[in-house]
Amino acid sequence: MAAKTLTQTLAELHSCGGTRLRRSARIPDAAPLIARLLGPCKTFAIEERLSGLAFRMQGQTDSAVPFMLTCVLHLPAADGVLTAAEKAVADFLCEGRTLAQVARLRGVSLNTVKSQVRQIFRKLNVESRVALVRLLTP
Repeated sequence: MAAKTLTQTLAELHSCGGTRLRRSARIPDAAPLIARLLGPCKTFAIEERLSGLAFRMQGQTDSAVPFMLTCVLHLPAADGVLTAAEKAVADFLCEGRTLAQVARLRGVSLNTVKSQVRQIFRKLNVESRVALVRLLTP
């Protein structure tokens, strides 16, 4: 049996889900097709994110055209790690705001923001703003 080409595999994968794939759609036949599609690819970067894992792969199509693919595997449990207030503070920190600016924008005291930042760092297991930005920014 001849190996299927990338084009054939993509066509099969597309036909499994119809014309549009819903976000929550479960396609039992898709897993082997995706494995066949990505089998020859080389993974060259894996990063842990708050929402899951991000990885980059490279390979080439049937006609030897190189391609690069970035995938993010989301973990649903990670969505509820931070409270709404902590998420808002984390977003402001990722924008580069100071603690005083965050306090003023949120209408809370500086001590409240400091406490929220400590909780964010503890919950996400980071020790600096740089590590926080790397974790939260795609």
